[in-house]
Amino acid sequence: MDLIQRFLPGFKTCCVIVCFLYVIMGGSLFARGLMTSMADFQVPAVVLSSPHYYDAIFWVYSHMIILGLIIGLVGWYGRDRQLKLWMSRLLFIAHAYYTYLDFRTSDSSLGNGLYKGAGSVFPGFVCLFITLVFFQLIIVGQSSAATETASAKR
Repeated sequence: MDLIQRFLPGFKTCCVIVCFLYVIMGGSLFARGLMTSMADFQVPAVVLSSPHYYDAIFWVYSHMIILGLIIGLVGWYGRDRQLKLWMSRLLFIAHAYYTYLDFRTSDSSLGNGLYKGAGSVFPGFVCLFITLVFFQLIIVGQSSAATETASAKR
């Protein structure tokens, strides 16, 4: 397990990477224009022109940026091993659910085609990557905790 820990990034690095991904992805949609970005997924014009849809999309991508910043700050300032392990577990579960939601609406064999085009699977793959990042933190964190417990008993 020490060999794995040597090559995989730790909690701080993983959280900062996730922060960067969320802020860049959400920020780029705002910079491009939310409705312009959503038009790429062949959202019908009547939906794109709806102020309710705009409000929902604005909230979703604002939330994405804020969530990314929170994850980054927890990663940057988190020191306690238990906090890191529990945050990794929570973020793994949350991102597994987000991955399901992203693939569910994609234009793929896993989705219902709500959003069209090959690009509709991109958010699912990004979210799957983030889910696996937090999963590896759980595995490494539990292994480290078990090693510490065994060492303390000696």
